[in-house]
Amino acid sequence: MMMSTKLHTRLQMGRQPAYVERSSNSSSIVIFLHGLGLDSSDYCDYLRRHDEQHSIAITLVGFEARSTISAGPIPLREHVETVSDLIAEIHGKYPEKKIVLAGFSLGADLILCLAEHWRENRPAAPRMAAALLLDPNVNQSTMAISKLFAEADPNDPLPAFDKLIGQATDPAVLEALRSYVAKVRTKDFVQLWSLSRDMLGYWHPDGYTQIGARLAAVAAVSDAVRVVLSSAYKRHLPAMRAAVVDESRISFSLTSMGHFDLIREENLSPELDHIR
Repeated sequence: MMMSTKLHTRLQMGRQPAYVERSSNSSSIVIFLHGLGLDSSDYCDYLRRHDEQHSIAITLVGFEARSTISAGPIPLREHVETVSDLIAEIHGKYPEKKIVLAGFSLGADLILCLAEHWRENRPAAPRMAAALLLDPNVNQSTMAISKLFAEADPNDPLPAFDKLIGQATDPAVLEALRSYVAKVRTKDFVQLWSLSRDMLGYWHPDGYTQIGARLAAVAAVSDAVRVVLSSAYKRHLPAMRAAVVDESRISFSLTSMGHFDLIREENLSPELDHIR
């Protein structure tokens, strides 16, 4: 897929995240974090269509297509630290601009992780204008793909991919899962396997105390927090709301969309307009 010449790509250097950037004179910078096995290209449609908005889409270390990284699995802690360092670098380069973080699925979980990291390392914490979390996990019950990948043979993921596609409940979900598998098959599955295991360890098997506390941590470093949920989260929403002690800066939106539809440009754009 050809990129617009207006998009700048920073390739990965060592164990630093790569990113795609569209610069503009907007007062804010939207920084996108991708889902498990995905990458910055999932947001390129948004970047191309919104040249008025300064935007940066990050690819985690090890998640480039056909990655040539020879290092072993990269732990969650290192992902959090390298993304935090990159955000600090971006903030230092554009200190006058407000930071908006937007994360999908794993990327939404990374926003939760970053907030906890910044709580423990306050000098590293930028003040964010807003955080948009699209289908964050709430406990292990929402982690079907992570569980499947964590239990797979890291050297032979094909059975796990077949099983995932076999879980489709209707043609639309089948097409979404096929597209997802086609993309993650180009990645180093050892990285997906390792991060899936780390993320399972990050969440309790059930309950909502963790998601409430973690959203509060995001609210502590952000002026506004918006949680947008796909239709599958309907049963979780009441307990999620109940787990949030102070909802004055945290808002929820339950949609009728499927999980992967949340990052389609036509759905992502109004949510970003709302939170900005």
